[in-house]
Amino acid sequence: MDGSRADSLDDALLPRIALSRHVAGDPTEGARREWLATTGSGDYALGTTSMIATRRYHGLLVAAARAPIGRRMLVPFIDEDVSVAGVRATLGARRWSDGSLDPDGHRRLAGFALEGSTPTWTYEVGAARLEKRVVMLRDLRAVAVIWTLVDAPEPASLDARIFVEHRGHHQLDPDATWTPEVALVAGGVRIGLPANRLAADPTELFVAGDGAVFAPASSWWRRHLLLEERARGYDSMGSACHALTASMTLVPGQSRALVVGLAPSIAGSTHEPQAILDAERARQAALLARAGMFEAPVEIQSLALAADAFIVKRRRRDGSEGRSIIAGFPWFEDWGRDAMIALPGLLLQTGRANEAKLAIETFLDHVSEGLLPNRFPDETSVPEYHAADAPLLAIVAAAETFRASGDGAWLARVAPALLGIVDRYVRGTHHGIGIDADGLVRAGELGLQLTWMDAKVNGTVVTPRAGKPIELSALWIEALASLGELLRLDTPARDPVAAERLASLAARAQESFARFWNPDQQCFRDVLDSSDAPGDVAGIGNGGGVADLVRPNQLFALVAARLSMPQDWRTRALARIATHLATPLAVRTLAPASPGYRGRYEGDQRSRDFGYHNGTAWPFLAGLRMRAEHLLDPTRGERLAQLALADLAGQLRDGGLGSIAEVADADPPHDPRGCPMQAWSVGCILDALRTARGEGFRRTTDASSETAGASSRGENR
Repeated sequence: MDGSRADSLDDALLPRIALSRHVAGDPTEGARREWLATTGSGDYALGTTSMIATRRYHGLLVAAARAPIGRRMLVPFIDEDVSVAGVRATLGARRWSDGSLDPDGHRRLAGFALEGSTPTWTYEVGAARLEKRVVMLRDLRAVAVIWTLVDAPEPASLDARIFVEHRGHHQLDPDATWTPEVALVAGGVRIGLPANRLAADPTELFVAGDGAVFAPASSWWRRHLLLEERARGYDSMGSACHALTASMTLVPGQSRALVVGLAPSIAGSTHEPQAILDAERARQAALLARAGMFEAPVEIQSLALAADAFIVKRRRRDGSEGRSIIAGFPWFEDWGRDAMIALPGLLLQTGRANEAKLAIETFLDHVSEGLLPNRFPDETSVPEYHAADAPLLAIVAAAETFRASGDGAWLARVAPALLGIVDRYVRGTHHGIGIDADGLVRAGELGLQLTWMDAKVNGTVVTPRAGKPIELSALWIEALASLGELLRLDTPARDPVAAERLASLAARAQESFARFWNPDQQCFRDVLDSSDAPGDVAGIGNGGGVADLVRPNQLFALVAARLSMPQDWRTRALARIATHLATPLAVRTLAPASPGYRGRYEGDQRSRDFGYHNGTAWPFLAGLRMRAEHLLDPTRGERLAQLALADLAGQLRDGGLGSIAEVADADPPHDPRGCPMQAWSVGCILDALRTARGEGFRRTTDASSETAGASSRGENR
């Protein structure tokens, strides 16, 4: 990866991740490296560097029917035929059911680069060099494909075959029989995609391209093979309909753009390629400027740009514009737990505190009986409520957002909802969630997993943690103490009586928290007072009611700055984690010597679910570990951050390019697995790196001193 420094927005150079032809175009290596582009409304484009689709989610335009979710595959790919100086070549690449590759445009790749967050391919066709870029047009909710004839002995002709589908992005329809309605209109083309069994409502696409001649088509290409879907045990045959061909001519040095999207204004408008690229580069540079990252290592710059992909618009209940955070691309929706964990890194460390405030308010709009939505499902948009940690994480995130913004009026606006969460936990709410007599948080309901370790097989939770999971009580204490501190400040939210009550609740829980310490293991127990019988479905017992396995959830306690504990406990617990759970840029969920440990996250869904929290390593936990080390000893935290930066340089060139995956194999070589771009992976590691380096938003346990500088700091510009 290479990058340079800039003194101003005008001369800012974006971080660049470059791959050689031998990697980018290789059917195996290129297929495991994926790029992502988004609109900020839930729409996305996703693919491999070789352009060989391996997932049902790979496509140039996957649009959110109920923004930011209800995603539908609309434009899976565009195949280009290029003719120049007597040489004709197809740039597309596709694998068929018999395993053959046809067309084989990956062979003509001379290289791939992620320029900021813009995917860029360089092709060689005879003596000509052609570049292709994919840019999402945020306002139009469209994709622009831009071709530039960099060098050639004469003009080139390019025929772009546009393929369409119309299905929910989680589904495949290899035998689709519907026909798109293609109509030439002034300045472009309208493509009508009819309702069908996998898309309840019709959709219209609009296409435009300056200098392009359009020819309607209607032929299905069936049975292309998606290898990653097959490896994950899912249906793996796809089909797509060739709906339109756009023909254009490029002279050496010229660029042409083809725009496909949802806005009728696309047709009839001018879409100048250089203007599109300049606008997108300026937008990305502005993100780095807002975060104050012109001098940051290029790895951190890349994470700041990756962070932007997860931030989406979501309407609030009153109809105003809010914000949310997509948990991961391509298949996750916006999840409350993930959003609140990721928020400090994605928004506060990037100078976007105003959007952080909006995101928290948007989720608080949907609080029910003290519970925050765990997710908004793609299929229904109806919130689900089964996360015991998400409401507590929301209080912690709100407190940090106030410290970053210094906005007392906002704090006063959200404080009643935050206090309402506390009240419901004290009184008890659904799924056995509530405060026990010892002041700690209990949670549990048969067949329902309420913590982030949430995998189930045939309705049975794989890692049952009913009882008092350590992170719930740690978050409870942190939420009470931090909110109480803020309610004592001289702001419109000031409420000394409520603050005193919160302090009393925190003190009671703090006194009982010592029960989590396990002197035999020299770390913290994962669960107290467990109601799960020893010997769960993964073959892991709970030690007669107290979970003695070395688990990473104690990291939530170790980063809770307001949770007091002996320094020696912190030191020993972190040493235990470093020895048994830590991997490069991730932390295992179970030590290799433990019963039920699984070192690789692979196979069908059942196999993956058994390994999800029984060994599989999670990058977001590495962010918590770095923060915990920094809290213990800033010098140790900075040293660990430097090691993480070195590991990150390689990580950003593998799997989800420029981003960080959901999980990694627990065993070497620790390949990235799961969702290729995950919000809390990016957010937690970015947060930890910025904290350890003394950059961006700085946490403190002294709320008054933090607030004193907040008004002048604004959004950390």
